[in-house]
This record gives sequence, structure tokens and C-alpha cells, in this order.
Amino acid sequence: MAWSDPTLQELIKRFVPCADEVGHLQRADTPAAKLFQVFCERGHYRFEKGGSGTRQGTYAVTPSGKLLRSWNTRGVEAVAREMTAALKTWDALDDRERVSKETLPAGGRAEDSYPEDGLALLVYTRDLPRENDVRPEDWRERAWNLDHLWLSAEEVRALVDGALPEGAARRLVRIHGRDNVRGQTFHFSNESVTKASLEVSARLHDGAVQFLTLTGLGSASQTGEWSIGGRRGKLTKQTRTFSGTMYGKAVWNGARFTEFELAWTGIRSGASKYNQRADDQGPAPMAVVFRLAPPDDRVAPSRFWAYGWR
Repeated sequence: MAWSDPTLQELIKRFVPCADEVGHLQRADTPAAKLFQVFCERGHYRFEKGGSGTRQGTYAVTPSGKLLRSWNTRGVEAVAREMTAALKTWDALDDRERVSKETLPAGGRAEDSYPEDGLALLVYTRDLPRENDVRPEDWRERAWNLDHLWLSAEEVRALVDGALPEGAARRLVRIHGRDNVRGQTFHFSNESVTKASLEVSARLHDGAVQFLTLTGLGSASQTGEWSIGGRRGKLTKQTRTFSGTMYGKAVWNGARFTEFELAWTGIRSGASKYNQRADDQGPAPMAVVFRLAPPDDRVAPSRFWAYGWR
């Protein structure tokens, strides 16, 4: 069975898919997060089954917040079985159990801090070609990840004037220099950052429009004990690193960036919790690429809570 399988496509028609960032949902104190915390603690990672540091996965839930089924797998056949079981439970419910007359109040989300006059970037992370490639010929060979980076209006103005402020540059390195190619993982500590800079190395003017060349450095190294073999694996001492150079081009029209492309390429090593590098600890080449986010893409950085914006 594949995702295009007719059976699975028919099942999907009976659901309303939505996605959200689990770190916020499992930690925040907002009404929406509290609702998630109620049903996720009854799901596949509930504490009475041993617990976990994450509540990542798929939850089939009624509009009233009643959990029908939950799972965390990429196996298509397993997903189809779980969806079928969820629908069976749904069909057996009374209408009063399916819906709620209450409406959750809005607000309290990271997206509320979207930098209207700042800069929102897409952040792509992936491995680069290498000699003696040890990756299996499966999803790990093609893996890549997507995140978002935000800069405030003040930080953007400073960059256009010559250089990203030190605090913003260090934030870029410690949050967006982590190896999340294969899976989500935590950011570097501020103390782990050894190099952090992004500056305008050349500019051309065409009236009010400026064509900027961007260059920078980014390095971080952190040692700790993490489980790299799974959620409940043995803790092992690891040193994870990423160090490289940045180069890019941008166009500033006097009010905002109309073009922005920046590549940060270097060498990463080590493994950390959840990033699935136990079998590929390097050193090996990795790239982080930043591009303008579409105007309607207001998704917050996955580690927004580490930005320090309040």
C-alpha cells in the first residue's frame, strides 16, 4: 500500500487534517495547548506506558477533544489500520460526544509574534554529497528538513546597514545550525557558539535598491550525554558540532528584502537525541539554506521559545 492507494485516499476523506508544532502544544499554557495535553496524555506516549520526552505523532480526535486513536509511524499500512479503528470508534459515538459548543479563545501562539516589518525565512537542512557514502539506500539518503527563521525589524535594519547584531547572529547559529536533517533535535546552548557573524561584504546601488553580498561564519560545539539510539536508549557521551561559512545574495528595495538567498555549508559531527544519527555520526558535509518565506507563510520557528522574544 502507498499513500496513493485508493483505500487510504477514501479514509482520508473522512478526516480534516491539520498540523501543528508539538513542542509548543505539549508545554504551553494556552487553551489550545491545554486541550492537546488532555488527549495526548491518553495516547501512544501516555505516562502510564513509560512516557517520553515528546508527544509527537498523529492524533485522531473529535471536535469536542475526545481521543479516537493515536499513533507515531510512517508505515502506510499501519496508518490505514489506525485510521480505520478511529472511524469505527467515531461511528459508535453519540452526536453529543462528537462536538462541543465551546469555542477556544485565540491568541497565546508563537505566530502572534510574526515580524510584520522584519524578515521571515525558510530554512532547509540537508546532507551534501560525500566520498565513501555510508548512508543506506532509503529515506536517510534523501532526507532533508524545513524550519523557519525570523528577524525583527531592528535586526533587519542593522543587517542592511552592515552586519547582523551579535545576539541575532548567535541565535541563528545555535538554533539553525543544529543537525535536524533526519529528525528534530534541540538547539545548541549559547555557550556552545564559537563563531557567529553575518555581514554585508559588498553592495551595489540602483537608486533606492541595494544589491547586497552576504558573508558570514557559524560554528558551534557541545558535549553532553544523550540517548542516540531511541527514546529509551542508553545515554552516551557525545560531542556534536557544526562549523562552516555563509555566502549569499539579497536585494533590498529601501523598505524590505525582495530577494534573499543564503547558504551555510560546513562539516557536522556527532549525534544527539532524536536526530537519528547513531549510524552516521560523521564528520560529514551538511548545508543550511535560507530563502524568503512566502508572505502567507507565518509558521513560527520550531524553537521559537528559545528566541527570547516576549
